Amino acid sequence: MQLSDLPRNADYFIPHRAPMLLVDEWVEMKDNGCVAKVKIHPDMPFIEDAGLPSWVGIEIMAQTIAIYAGIQQRLKGEQPKLGFLLGSKKFEMAQTHFAIDEELMIEIKLQFLNRHQIGMFDCHIDTVQGRSEATILVAQPEDVSSVLPIKQC
Repeated sequence: MQLSDLPRNADYFIPHRAPMLLVDEWVEMKDNGCVAKVKIHPDMPFIEDAGLPSWVGIEIMAQTIAIYAGIQQRLKGEQPKLGFLLGSKKFEMAQTHFAIDEELMIEIKLQFLNRHQIGMFDCHIDTVQGRSEATILVAQPEDVSSVLPIKQC
């Protein structure tokens, strides 16, 4: 499979579903990262009168990282795996809220990934208001049950 064969919609690459699927689609794949976009709409979770609080940008960045990992997995013929947002090293937002109907361009770039699938990404969101930035720490363990016990029914 080649990159050009893949759909653009985010839900093909990450396990999130509405209402928590916040990213619309990927735009560009890069050597160590990708670009995605989302249009803010009034029925998104966490929406307020002023729009979407900028702190939700951390999750939007994390979902973009998940898209990047999901694209790589799909290109290998694998199903996307569950990942975890572990934290943020820095978080500088250019605005307090993303306005309804505003389009966000999200870019993530891998800084390191260790053998345990713990990675750090430099991330930014560009809008007409400016650039918001964060460094995000994530994990994608091979065996999710080792960190997230799932009971069999």
